[in-house]
Amino acid sequence: MSVEVEQAGCQQKVPFAEEEKPMSWQKSIRSLREGIAHIYETKEFADVHLVVGARTFKAHRLILAARSPEFLKMLQKQSAASPTIREIINDVTEDGFEILLRFIYTDQVDDLDQDKLLGAYRAASRFKQKGLLKVCEERIAQWEITCENVCALLNELADIDSMVQRCLLFVRNNALSVLTAESLTQASPNTIWLMFEKGFFKHAPAMTRLKNALRWAAEQLPPQNDYKMARDILLQSKPILGKCGIEKLNSVELANVIAQYKNLLTPEECTAFFVNANSPGAMDLPKWCKPDD
Repeated sequence: MSVEVEQAGCQQKVPFAEEEKPMSWQKSIRSLREGIAHIYETKEFADVHLVVGARTFKAHRLILAARSPEFLKMLQKQSAASPTIREIINDVTEDGFEILLRFIYTDQVDDLDQDKLLGAYRAASRFKQKGLLKVCEERIAQWEITCENVCALLNELADIDSMVQRCLLFVRNNALSVLTAESLTQASPNTIWLMFEKGFFKHAPAMTRLKNALRWAAEQLPPQNDYKMARDILLQSKPILGKCGIEKLNSVELANVIAQYKNLLTPEECTAFFVNANSPGAMDLPKWCKPDD
């Protein structure tokens, strides 16, 4: 198509610019969702650079703001006139953030191993992306709990209340098996205190409680022949030693404990436990001793 233009006393035909043809990829785009997924893959028109660890993720401020209230607040602090925003994010993993970003653009989550799923959960929680949060919670809820992994799960999932409650129910129903399992040594100080404090182990024999608490403590320490360090760690932040039922031991058992675990108890504590073993209530127990109700 052309139009005649008069110029310097003569007429000249000037062609209109041809209507711009769609790019090849646009021919296959059938919906807004597919178009947004495309710009996620190609990063075309990206105007936000998000730095997580050693990686930089390119994104689009309008998409981020539409899908996350935390991104919206972050972006509102930036100048709208700035052609490109650069933000450093320190409190999520690279893998978790990548999964979050992909979900924001596509509503899709691949099959993930436990570490990546936890990373995605925490990224979704950090940026209040409810859709991904729901997906992660549903998948985490399907994890099998066993005596060999329950301590590790309690360590890792302290911020996921529904999973914590599932783990604690498992410990309550399998207390002796959890207490004597090799994996008890994987428990963090908070985890092992939680299990003792909840009274899950109170029906186990006192010697069983004490031996396994000391086994846990030994794993936290360098090799040593003195149980003074084990005592310190069992009383350091929480009185785990006080939940081991030492006050329930008889005189013979106490003598064995004192001989086998040197410096675990002070001389004054030994006397108090011996006196009460023969005459309950005759002498005050150590302040750290917290018998189960």
